[in-house]
Amino acid sequence: MRLAHRSAWVAGWIAWAPLGGSAQVSPEPPAWQPVVESALIPGWGQLDMGQTRGWAYLAVEAVVWTGWGLSRHAGGEDRDAYRTLAWREARGGPEPRVDGDFDYYERLRRWTRSGAWDMDPVQDGVQPETDPASFNGDAWGLAVAIFDVGPDAGPGDPAYDAALDYYRQRAYSEGYLWDWTGREAARVEYGALIDESDRHFRQATLILGGAFLNRLVSATDAYLTQIAGRPAILRFEPLRRGSDLQTFLTLRVVLP
Repeated sequence: MRLAHRSAWVAGWIAWAPLGGSAQVSPEPPAWQPVVESALIPGWGQLDMGQTRGWAYLAVEAVVWTGWGLSRHAGGEDRDAYRTLAWREARGGPEPRVDGDFDYYERLRRWTRSGAWDMDPVQDGVQPETDPASFNGDAWGLAVAIFDVGPDAGPGDPAYDAALDYYRQRAYSEGYLWDWTGREAARVEYGALIDESDRHFRQATLILGGAFLNRLVSATDAYLTQIAGRPAILRFEPLRRGSDLQTFLTLRVVLP
C-alpha cells in the first residue's frame, strides 16, 4: 500500500532479520500444511497454528471478494443500461430484441448511424450501402478498395462478388441497424454509461489482485513461522523516497 498525495499502492516486502550469535543451526524441515492452507484460504493456516491474526487475513479476504462482487454487479448494471438505451433510442426498439457483442456497442458509440443493409430490398440480392459516412457504407468502401472493384462491376463479376461477401460478413443487417441523428443527448449518456461500466469491470479486475496478495502474504507468513518455530512479526514500516511516503508490509522472523 502506497501512501502519497495522489495515489496509493500496495507492495509486499519480505525481510529476514536473523538475530543472535554468528552460529546458526539449520531449521528442521517445515510442515507444509499451514502453508498450503493459507494459500488456499488466507488465515486458515494461522488459525490452524493457534494464531488469532488468521482472522485478520479472513477479514481482508471477505472485504476483497465483497468489493469484487459489488464492482462486477455495478458494471453489469451499467452494461444493461447502455444496451437498453441504445436499443430504445438509436435502434428503434426492434422486436425481438437481440443484443450485439462488445464490438457492436463500441461501433454504436463511434458511428452516428449504421446506414442501410440493403439499399433496394425489392431488387434481388443485397444492394450495399454506399454512404461512407455510415458504418455499412464505410464497410462497402473498404471492400471495394480491397478487391479492386471497378466502377461498372456488378453481380457476377468475381471482384464484385468477393467484395459483397466481405460486406455481408462485416456490415450490420436488419435488427442491428442504428441512427443517433437528432438524439445527441442520448448518445452522450450512452457513452458515459459505457465508461462507467468499463471502469467498474476494471476495478473488479484490480481487486482480484488483492486476493492474490492476501494469499501470498498469508502463505509466506505461515512458511516463515514454520521455519522459525515461532510466529513471524508483521508490521507496516513507512519509508520516504523523495516526496512520496511508501509503506511496506514487513515479515520478520527470529531464526533459532
